[in-house]
Amino acid sequence: MLLLVIVLNQEELLDDILAELVELEITNATVIEGVAMERVLAKDVPIFAGLLKSTRGSRAYNKNIFALIPQKEIVQRFLDILQDLDIDLTDPSIGSLFTVPVDFMLSPRKASTS
Repeated sequence: MLLLVIVLNQEELLDDILAELVELEITNATVIEGVAMERVLAKDVPIFAGLLKSTRGSRAYNKNIFALIPQKEIVQRFLDILQDLDIDLTDPSIGSLFTVPVDFMLSPRKASTS
């Protein structure tokens, strides 16, 4: 099992990405709103206020998507679908994607180890 993490800088793509996850029968995703670290530092820590100038043009907010993926092959299918939709997560202005192996999960339904 893998934890799929997508940091989506172009929030307008969220619906398309979630729809494709559902098509792949991934319905357990969680979406969390995020704020770029530079924005928080520039606003809340006066010594970093100069960073605000360097972040002009970048996105202040993003959407973070977390989903458990049962098989690595599903991630590749998902990447292929995103490519067909011209969603390029190798472009940092769009976002990034990574997976993390999950060796234990505890949930109300079951506890499992791999």
